[in-house]
Amino acid sequence: MLRKILLLFLPLALAASAAHAQSVYRWVDDEGETHYGQSVPPEFKDYGYVRLAPDGTVRERVEPALSPEEIAERRRQRAEQARQEAAERSQEARDRMLLATYSSEEDLREALDMQLAGIESQRASTRMALDLVENRFESLVGRAAELNRQGRNVPDRLQTEIDDTRAELRSLRGDLERLEEREQEARDRFAANLERYRDLTAPRQEDG
Repeated sequence: MLRKILLLFLPLALAASAAHAQSVYRWVDDEGETHYGQSVPPEFKDYGYVRLAPDGTVRERVEPALSPEEIAERRRQRAEQARQEAAERSQEARDRMLLATYSSEEDLREALDMQLAGIESQRASTRMALDLVENRFESLVGRAAELNRQGRNVPDRLQTEIDDTRAELRSLRGDLERLEEREQEARDRFAANLERYRDLTAPRQEDG
């Protein structure tokens, strides 16, 4: 008798198991994006989900266990936690790089000096080029002014040279400003790295 019962219900159980295995779940993540998979991640089950048959029809619909406000707050908390964890991982990576690159505070200062020396070299070259271009510009403008005094038109070629030289002056002056910014950034980065290096290498006091 028991064998007959088992033989009767076994196909039904196998069919139900197969049908369940073929189910596809649809749920929404913290970013509001819809996903499909063989199971719903535990952290998203409280948002509600749908179990679909292979043909796409809905077999089961599980309503959210949380209110829309609670879901929104949970998403905000998880997003904030993810940002904090990403920031911590990024800081840990920077710390490892800092300690691997510099073995002492003197190394940090030497690195800064090398950066500043490179910037100063570029600044000197830029200033030299600027002086030459300024002299050329003054010469071109002087020639144009002399033609005007003589009542003659300034040739298109000369006017083009003046315009091009003026643009070159603006570019070189912009280069000098960017070099100033780079120097300040290098000094600020050094100060931040030095402070962090001291924190990382400071002797740790025993608790208690």
